[in-house]
Amino acid sequence: MSHFQAEYTLVALFSFVLGIVFGFADGMLLWAILCFTIGIFIVLMKVMWNIAGWAANVTRKLGE
Repeated sequence: MSHFQAEYTLVALFSFVLGIVFGFADGMLLWAILCFTIGIFIVLMKVMWNIAGWAANVTRKLGE
């Protein structure tokens, strides 16, 4: 895993943890939803990035 991907993983985990903490705090429900949403978007972006890289590798192999 590259340094770039490790940072995205840490940010996503930190966002999920903040979402849990804010969920239990009184009056912080909107912040909890925001943190969970950011975490989910980061995870989805990582998955799409991996699929795009895989597709680029497969098309290069087919074109050779």
